[in-house]
Amino acid sequence: MDNMEFIDRLNKTTSDILQTVKPCSPEQLHFKQEGRWNILEILEHICLTDKVIYTIISRPSIDTNPSIEIVGNDRMKKILVEQRDQRINAPELLKPKGEMKDLNSFEKTFLAQRETFKNDILTGKIVVDNRVHKHPLLNEMTITDWLNLTIHHTQRHIEQIKDIING
Repeated sequence: MDNMEFIDRLNKTTSDILQTVKPCSPEQLHFKQEGRWNILEILEHICLTDKVIYTIISRPSIDTNPSIEIVGNDRMKKILVEQRDQRINAPELLKPKGEMKDLNSFEKTFLAQRETFKNDILTGKIVVDNRVHKHPLLNEMTITDWLNLTIHHTQRHIEQIKDIING
């Protein structure tokens, strides 16, 4: 995956999530099934996760991999989107804290984060190379794997939000 392909995929998931949640009423945004996050909590979780991924891939690493992917895009999609019925407990760091009060606060934070992400990849501040950083569940992942995680993590939660909306 080259940088522009990632940017295009990032733009698509950004647009998709905004189109999915914009029609939601306040009641839908706050509706909470027992033991589950509501839509605003999911949106906050996405922002928290994007921020952590950005931080991780911005760091240097002495570990590298001979190929550009270890996990791979297809496997990442399968794990996160196609097998989303398998719940993954988020670490405390990525659990929503109730800071997203409405769609405007989400949209402002989310769009600013995504713009920074894109700009830093395009300007080379974030280098898409063979550096490896460890994921707590998926183990070693290259920068490309982390970028794929960003895309498929958002897709996973778009589908989850659609399920909530459709009841």
